[in-house]
Amino acid sequence: MLTKKIKTIEWLAIIISAILFVLILIKVYQLTVSDKNDNEIYVTVNPLDISFGSDSAKLTVYAYASYHCGYCRLFLSEVLPKLRDEYISKGKVRLVLKLVEFSKNVDRLTEVKTAVCINRYGYYEKLHELLLTNSNVIYTDEFRDMVNHFIDSDPLVAECILGNESLDYILHTRDEFNKFGFTGTPTFVIGGKVYKGYMPYENFRKIIHYHLNR
Repeated sequence: MLTKKIKTIEWLAIIISAILFVLILIKVYQLTVSDKNDNEIYVTVNPLDISFGSDSAKLTVYAYASYHCGYCRLFLSEVLPKLRDEYISKGKVRLVLKLVEFSKNVDRLTEVKTAVCINRYGYYEKLHELLLTNSNVIYTDEFRDMVNHFIDSDPLVAECILGNESLDYILHTRDEFNKFGFTGTPTFVIGGKVYKGYMPYENFRKIIHYHLNR
C-alpha cells in the first residue's frame, strides 16, 4: 500500500513539473513576442525625402506612401493639411514623406524621380497638388512635356532626374520598406513605433499628442 502511495506521489510530482514547465515556456514566449513588438524602428532621413516642416521639430513622422494609393491620397488631402495647421506650422512636428514605388513602369518611376528632384531643387507644392488631384496625369503627354520642361530649365533637376541619384532613392526606399517588413501603404513610423493604414485626423492627432508628451 505504501509503495502505491509513493508511486502516486511521484506521478503527481511529474505531472505538476510538466505543467510548470509548459507554463514557463508559455511565459517565455509571451515575453519574447512582447519584446519583439516593443522594438523601435530607427528611420533616417534621405536627402531626397519630401519633408514638410522644420528639421528642428520635436517629433518626426515618417510616412511611406504613394500617390497611386487611395488611402495615401486621403491622408495627404484630408489629414496632412490639418496636421500642418496644428503642428507642422508651429514647429512641433515634421512629416517626412517617403515615396514607395515597386512598379517598373517608366511613367511611375519618372513620377517619383520628378517629385523628389523638384522637391529638392524646385517648387514642389504645385506638383503635389496636381498628383493629388489626378495621379493618372503621369500617363499623359502633357505630364511628360512638363517633366521635360523641368529638365531643360534647371541643370540640377536634370542631373537628379536623369542620373542615378533619384533611381537610387527609389531602390533604397523600396529596400527599406521590405527590410522593416511593411506590407502596405500608407505606413507611418512615429517615435519608433509603426502605425499601419489610414487614420482619421482625430486618431492621428491622439498618436501625435502621445509621442509629443512622452
